[in-house]
Amino acid sequence: MNRKCLVLVIAMAMPAFAQENARADAALTEILRRLDSLERENRELLQQVRELREQIHPTQAKQEQSLDENPDQNPPQPTLDERVAVNEARIADQAQTKVEAAQKFPISLNGMLLLNAFANSRADGTSGFGLPTGPARSGATVRQTLLGLDFHGPSLPGGGHVRGSLMMDFWGGFSEPGTNWLRIRRADLSLEWPNRTFSVGQDKPLISPYQPDSLAEVGIPPLAGAGNLWLWLPQARYEERVRLGTSSGLTGQIALLQTNEMYNTTPSEYTGTLAPARPALEGRVAFWHKFDDVRRFDLGSGFHTGQTHVAGKSVDSRIASLDWRVVPFSRLNITGTLYKGTNVAGLGALGNGFAATRYGNFEAVESSGGWAQASTTLTKRLTWNLFSGFENDHATYLPRNNLVRNFTYASNLAYRLSPNVIVSFEGLQLRGHTQSGLKSIHNRYDLALAYLF
Repeated sequence: MNRKCLVLVIAMAMPAFAQENARADAALTEILRRLDSLERENRELLQQVRELREQIHPTQAKQEQSLDENPDQNPPQPTLDERVAVNEARIADQAQTKVEAAQKFPISLNGMLLLNAFANSRADGTSGFGLPTGPARSGATVRQTLLGLDFHGPSLPGGGHVRGSLMMDFWGGFSEPGTNWLRIRRADLSLEWPNRTFSVGQDKPLISPYQPDSLAEVGIPPLAGAGNLWLWLPQARYEERVRLGTSSGLTGQIALLQTNEMYNTTPSEYTGTLAPARPALEGRVAFWHKFDDVRRFDLGSGFHTGQTHVAGKSVDSRIASLDWRVVPFSRLNITGTLYKGTNVAGLGALGNGFAATRYGNFEAVESSGGWAQASTTLTKRLTWNLFSGFENDHATYLPRNNLVRNFTYASNLAYRLSPNVIVSFEGLQLRGHTQSGLKSIHNRYDLALAYLF
């Protein structure tokens, strides 16, 4: 009897247990559905936050994207103590009173306080480029200090934004302390979109996008007159960027610029007839490819066309260029430029743009030049740069005392005492040849201490 009762009780309880299990399954399904919904909402909110950050800080977002696409430009990661020191300095800086722009858009101050102690040997008939006080002089100077401003403007239709920058130094005026003038180096006002940029301002020639790394030659960039066409010129640029898949892309650029003809070595009888500035057109196309997050290369080719006006006549300027940047692995970066053409003095070369012939005509001087640098990170704090450049000018009627060939090579070690304090030592030798065959050797040694801000 007891067994029959037990069986009857179990039979009556089973439907209740089944119903309870069904309710539990339904509750679990509802919980999972709600979790999925919350996860979708969180993803949507995160995307909205990112879009808002990009609208508020478009320049910062672009810089982060640029660092992702150009891992070779990422600086060495500071240690924990260094990060703490920098954060403490930033907190103290935030406690100070800020200067607000009249148009309410953010402005940031940047630059470099640079002290150079140097020793220059006698040049024996040729002058050195980029020497703080000229040949056969030794001493110290802070006139290569840089002072810059970055401007962050409003958004533009189509997902664009406005930005600007201004970089100055104290290279103008005289070399004696207290007689230096503030000088504009580079300046630009840019309208930027994801795939194109239009900018106006003052910058290097479009066909010479890179330059060697040096704290010894800042007032005049390294290898000036030895393959680096450096002269900062007023110009308007347009750039179009096209991606070819996820790892490659093309960049097309065109620029209308104003040359500085005052660098031309002009015979005295024609000095008053030389037009000081002329318009010129430049273009450049570059291809880039990333093998992975570290290894990549960039290869560009450009052209320059313009004219020099002297004594009522025109002298053509035609230049072709090739530039590159190669990162075969994380610790090595190779950059450089080659060019060949005629009448290159208006871009910051030796100055042999044209020569006066015996019949009152003018001959464009043929010129070839270029430079290359290998930069390697020896440790997290120590970087070694090795670079060299040359310029070779040729024309039948050049004056015999004109410097027509220049070969320069240099090496420097840069050590980061902290993330924003660098000490560097550089040695350089310049070998010059005049049209008459006179040779000279110039040596320069420089110890630099830089504070970046």
